[in-house]
Amino acid sequence: MKKKSVSEASMEQQYMAFFEEHYRRPNSVLEFVKYGGVSEGDFYAKHSSLEQLEESVWIKMTEGLIQRLAEDETYMAYSVREKTLAFFFGFFEEALKHRSFVLYSAGDLKNPALLRFKRFKSTLSEYFEALAVAGIEAKELSGLGNLSRWYAKGALAQFLFLLNFWKNDSSSGFEATDEAIERSVNLIFDLAGMNALESGLGFARFLFRHNSPA
Repeated sequence: MKKKSVSEASMEQQYMAFFEEHYRRPNSVLEFVKYGGVSEGDFYAKHSSLEQLEESVWIKMTEGLIQRLAEDETYMAYSVREKTLAFFFGFFEEALKHRSFVLYSAGDLKNPALLRFKRFKSTLSEYFEALAVAGIEAKELSGLGNLSRWYAKGALAQFLFLLNFWKNDSSSGFEATDEAIERSVNLIFDLAGMNALESGLGFARFLFRHNSPA
């Protein structure tokens, strides 16, 4: 009986289902395709390896969020600062649905395995560079130097910081992560304005409070 061909999206869903059932990655492509009921030909038509498929899970999760935001009239009317906040709030809301997978896949966040995902990093960088260009045009960000690229690199570092913070957050409803998102985003934007000192001191007090022994 010929096996049914599946879409890339459903293959990613199967990968997530495998993880949620076994709490590990498949040991081989053969193990994965037997689990999903697809052929190796179906798999290799879409992906070169299991690692690339895992990266696609991150990319689709991020691109899906960006698409939903772009279709939201309220979001489109936001300032660039507000759009950045909406992205981070939205990402961690989505990540919460698959928290175990997200943290397992990201690896040790002091030396993030996530950084091996070059296409995922490119997806994030393109989004934040576009926001930076819009911010410069709207006079929300300084146009000095190559700020759009600096902003994209800073946002990637901020993403990893927030992911690590979320990993260790034991507050009710991850309220501390929400505060970390707001303070860190405000700091990034204020660094391009006149409020950097005030934002920096406020963020430092916040980090001290959440890293001090109880």
